[in-house]
Amino acid sequence: MKMIFFSDTHLTRKNKKKLKLVETFIRNVCSDADMVFVLGDLFEFYHGYQGYIYPWYRSIVDSFKAITEKGKSVYFLEGNHEFDMGSFFETYTGIKCVKNLTMDIEGKRTFISHGDEFYLNPVTRALKTPLTIGAMNLFGPKLSWKIAMGMSTIMSKKKKGQSTRVKNMFREYAKDKLKEGYDAVILAHTHIADYLEFGTGEARKVYLNSGDFMKKSTYIEYTSDSGFQIKEYKPV
Repeated sequence: MKMIFFSDTHLTRKNKKKLKLVETFIRNVCSDADMVFVLGDLFEFYHGYQGYIYPWYRSIVDSFKAITEKGKSVYFLEGNHEFDMGSFFETYTGIKCVKNLTMDIEGKRTFISHGDEFYLNPVTRALKTPLTIGAMNLFGPKLSWKIAMGMSTIMSKKKKGQSTRVKNMFREYAKDKLKEGYDAVILAHTHIADYLEFGTGEARKVYLNSGDFMKKSTYIEYTSDSGFQIKEYKPV
């Protein structure tokens, strides 16, 4: 069994180099896994529209589609920059879109989420409402994109990746989830890769954060032989 978890690429239409890097990672690393988990904020902005894929994201979306067409599972854990991926996105790609996920991974009860459910910019939280989603549907993809790009600096806290306070907050949140009976907790959102073990032997539990793929090239890999690991992507 092999699983790949990655997040926080924040893709836009302008940075073609970044788009190509992520596409290469999907094709060279993710395609070799049995299951892939996108832990949110893959896109700087995405709202799903019926029959529509943003043209600048087409190559990324089609790379995931190629994986699911091989019978492999891909899960998308929506982040704070994704505003309802929509049924068309799921149908077209074969990806399962969820807010968070509880899954048994070879006997390990695992909680998986972007992590913004307890730590979210108040403005972004206010935007994640049925009223806003309805407005996006009314505006259409082009106008919604322009508005979202104008607000992108508000939707993100660019310095959060340097915050020890945020790192510790996520560790405490993970500890609380582990006390609920989970064996592993996997989060993102902080842009800080993290690996923390609790206990030893059969009682050992673990918290992981996928970190920042674009700046640090970090992601999480799980294999039956080695368990969970933080890895760094080094394209050939």
